[in-house]
Amino acid sequence: MAVIAAVVVVAGCTASEPSRPPPEAATATQAKSLATARQQMVAAAHPLAAEAGLAALRAGGGAIDAAIAAQMVLSLVEPQSSAGCRWACRV
Repeated sequence: MAVIAAVVVVAGCTASEPSRPPPEAATATQAKSLATARQQMVAAAHPLAAEAGLAALRAGGGAIDAAIAAQMVLSLVEPQSSAGCRWACRV
C-alpha cells in the first residue's frame, strides 16, 4: 500500500520549466568581404586587438606573441567579454 501511495505522490509532482524570455535579437551585424593575406593575419573581436596582434607579428614576434598582445588589448577594450588577462598577464 505504501508503494502505491508513493507512486501516486511522485506521479502527481511534475516539474514545470520556468518560462524564459526569448533571446536577444542580433545587433550591429554587417556583411563583410572575404579576407586574405599573403604573409600575416590576425583576427580578433575588436579592431584594436587585431592591430596589436599584427604589430607584434611585424615586430618579429610569433603567433603566441600576437595572441597574447591581442588578448591583452581585448581585456582592456572588452573586459566584460574577456577573461584573458587572467592568463595573459601571467605569461
